[in-house]
Amino acid sequence: MPGMNVQTNGGSLQQSTLGVINTLAASIFPSQGNAYFVNPRTGDDVYGDGGRNNPFKSVAHAFSFATAGQNDIIFLEAAGNAAADTTDYQLSTLTWNKDLVHLIGINGAPQLGQRSRIALVSTYATASNLITISANGCRFENIEFFEGVTSALPTGCMQVTGQRNHFVNCQISGMGATTNDIAGAYSLYLNGAAENIFERCYIGLDTVTLGAAANSQIKCATQATRNILTGCTIATYTNHATNSNFLRVPTGSLDRWLQFDNCRFINPIDSASTNLTQAFIVASDAGGTVLLTGADTGVLGATDWNSTDSGNVTAINGTVTANTFGLAVDVLR
Repeated sequence: MPGMNVQTNGGSLQQSTLGVINTLAASIFPSQGNAYFVNPRTGDDVYGDGGRNNPFKSVAHAFSFATAGQNDIIFLEAAGNAAADTTDYQLSTLTWNKDLVHLIGINGAPQLGQRSRIALVSTYATASNLITISANGCRFENIEFFEGVTSALPTGCMQVTGQRNHFVNCQISGMGATTNDIAGAYSLYLNGAAENIFERCYIGLDTVTLGAAANSQIKCATQATRNILTGCTIATYTNHATNSNFLRVPTGSLDRWLQFDNCRFINPIDSASTNLTQAFIVASDAGGTVLLTGADTGVLGATDWNSTDSGNVTAINGTVTANTFGLAVDVLR
């Protein structure tokens, strides 16, 4: 079986141990690159070597050893069920700027609350986001990204400016505290991002009540192009009918299309959240189409997809208007 080289960075591993690690890594994610292991609870960024039995403590430290362009992989190990035991806490925005460097969570792979977790340190008070992905061709899998602190300054969770990245089974949650309910905040920000795919991801959050400011779980800017979300759940919880929407697409923020395929938009109105007037706020001159495809695409907790009828929110079977495509209705029998 072709394996990957595990970088020891000055440490020494017995050849038999190295073989076991390479075999394990190759079975999870075959690659010609190096593999680094991170464990937030038991790892050590000073004396660790990034090997399976001597992991680093932080993703940022492991990332500093990774080489762009060779498919290096960072494995973030779950280290317990409690968030404090298994979270890599960031003191500043984590900038992912090396092409073809991948981040894979080793955990039970639920869709919510993966125990391979990245979050801001509780004292974070900077007008920036949790992670910015400017690199291209990277894979992120089984990771929870969570932004929620007491400061009103953080802007959101994940900003993507790169191309052709693949996100699989990740939770991407911003505005995780009421203080983060600020204008323009987000869970996912597609800022010039192009040809990325989000597969079976959970985007947003329904454990914090929003509504004080105009924000959204997903927002676009700078001609985001041909991005696909498939099999995803997008969630929000609000006390305002128009402020906290699932998606905002202002003037000139798209190019070609943004596709939601078999995605569910959930605003839990049966648990006291306020029904939204419209799920999406999309400018008629956004520059592209918001495309809804798949029989399982639908919305709960919104009267309309796009009540302003901007003309560029389109289902595969025609233009979306009120009470047509995928709007949830109560089952009477």
